[in-house]
Amino acid sequence: MTAKDSNSTNPKSTPSTPENKDKAKVEAQVDKKAPSKAAVATPQPATSQERSKPNKGGLYLGIAAIILSAGLSSWLYWHHQQTLTNQQSQLDQLENQILDRLQLQITSALDQQQRDIGDLKALNQATSERNKALEQSLQAQAKQATLIEQDIGNLQRNIAEMDVRRPSDWMLAEAEYLMRMAGRKLWLEHDVKSSIALLLATDQRITELSDPSLNPLRQAIINDISQLEALPDLDKDGLVLRLTSLEQQIDKLNIAGIKLPEVLTETDNTLSSDISDWQDNLKKSWRSFADSFITIERRDGKVEALLAPDQAWYLKENIKNQLVKAQLAVYREHQAIYTESLEKAASWINQYYDQNNPNTQYLVESLTELSKKAITVQYPDQLKSKPILEDVIDHRVKKSLSNSMKQELSND
Repeated sequence: MTAKDSNSTNPKSTPSTPENKDKAKVEAQVDKKAPSKAAVATPQPATSQERSKPNKGGLYLGIAAIILSAGLSSWLYWHHQQTLTNQQSQLDQLENQILDRLQLQITSALDQQQRDIGDLKALNQATSERNKALEQSLQAQAKQATLIEQDIGNLQRNIAEMDVRRPSDWMLAEAEYLMRMAGRKLWLEHDVKSSIALLLATDQRITELSDPSLNPLRQAIINDISQLEALPDLDKDGLVLRLTSLEQQIDKLNIAGIKLPEVLTETDNTLSSDISDWQDNLKKSWRSFADSFITIERRDGKVEALLAPDQAWYLKENIKNQLVKAQLAVYREHQAIYTESLEKAASWINQYYDQNNPNTQYLVESLTELSKKAITVQYPDQLKSKPILEDVIDHRVKKSLSNSMKQELSND
């Protein structure tokens, strides 16, 4: 009886599982080897005793096959688990490496992106600044082009005027120039006399034209001359020269000195021959003894301190500076600065210098008188004859141009 038969006949045999199948394969291999001996030996009839004995060798062999199959399965399972564990750890390491590389690449890409953004911002700022500079340059060029166009237009107008003007029109142009100079003298230099003289010269040029249509223009010029003659006559040069003369007299002033009050009557220290006056004689003797060491003179009244030499020099220079400010204010017609400077100078002279000196009194009176003088003049805003003269010139130029165009058309 073979192992295969014993397994087939054994009622307690295990069910057909993968492990049992492996065992069955092993037993089948053993059984294939076992019949070789049986094939060599002569078959003997089995006795009843032999038939009754169980086949212990096949049982042991089956158990061994089962144990071997279980161990092999366990080893295969363990090896499979170890392989899976190793593969999982390798996968984790590979995943961590991939994540680290991705993190480094992302960080590097972000840094590069930030650098690119910074470069783009700097480039954008430089471009905007360059655009602003270009815009300013274009605006300046546009202004320059406008000025050039205006100059070209003026030149063309002047050329056209030169072509169509009559011989007497140059006197109107000269009158316009004289009137423009009169306005400059009046508003820039505040020279009323020169402005009046220039307006008189303008009226003389217009009179030489002998054109009755220009009488309204002459009337406007005469009205402007009358308005300027009515303005108060401010002799700025004379006023400044007077202030200069007062400035030169400041060095002749004397600082107010100390005036000591009179000394009180000295006490009589003569001793009396009367014995009853021994107390007075004792006091007089003590007073005479003390006067030989210390002399005290009693005076009644207030004593003011003197100025130091450097302070006296600074005081004179400050007074001169105030007079210089007043001179500049005269030319600029700043009434407040003029009045304040003279009043301050008079106050300092009156406070620190000897009032009994005639120079001091003269300076204080002169400065007080000059500080009340008005140095501002309300000049007219414009000359009323100027727009009338411009209208006359424009009208004549336009009329001459139209006449020349008509002549050209008629000639054509």
